[in-house]
Amino acid sequence: MVFEPNYKKPGDLIKSDDWNKIQDELVELRKFVESMTRSVTLTGLESPVGTSYSLTKEASEDFDYGIDVLGLITKQYYLGRKETGDVCRFGIHDYADTIYYWSGAAHGDRDALKITLEYVDGTTFTSDTMFIHEWSKLRPRGNKNPYVEYLQSPNQHLWYKYGIENSSPEKVIRYITFEDVDADSAVRIADVLQYVTRVKQLTRLK
Repeated sequence: MVFEPNYKKPGDLIKSDDWNKIQDELVELRKFVESMTRSVTLTGLESPVGTSYSLTKEASEDFDYGIDVLGLITKQYYLGRKETGDVCRFGIHDYADTIYYWSGAAHGDRDALKITLEYVDGTTFTSDTMFIHEWSKLRPRGNKNPYVEYLQSPNQHLWYKYGIENSSPEKVIRYITFEDVDADSAVRIADVLQYVTRVKQLTRLK
């Protein structure tokens, strides 16, 4: 149904019921606009730190998914067993309220991952150490860093999709860095990110 405005002339009166209806509709419109979001998916991501490997051909036994592509995932980043440090760093250069990433760990089911967000203003945010599920067999979501969904390869190995909330959604994120902090596990990160942000309202020009 096409909206047809009903214009009033200067000095015309408006019924209180009509006025109140307009106010209610404006409130609902504002709620709708404030709840609008946009979602961005980044694939084939490259990192200036760490090393990328295929999902099967170049992968060691602890990282072999038995297939070249799984969903949107084509590469994985990981450190060797008994190693800790930065696994990879991806550029975002955008606002984000929530960032989703794919991970999993050999000898997982433990607190093994930290994430650092670097903003364009030079400030950073580092998460608490995050729980990462075991990759070799599907685990229940649990209460510690529950995953959103999972992908299972033909050889029954898992990628889990996790989300992290941005503590400063009003800032533009330059980089996101994934750090393996547990030498007893082997965390892997996929070359795919998804982030969701609320649509920013245009400020009135002065």
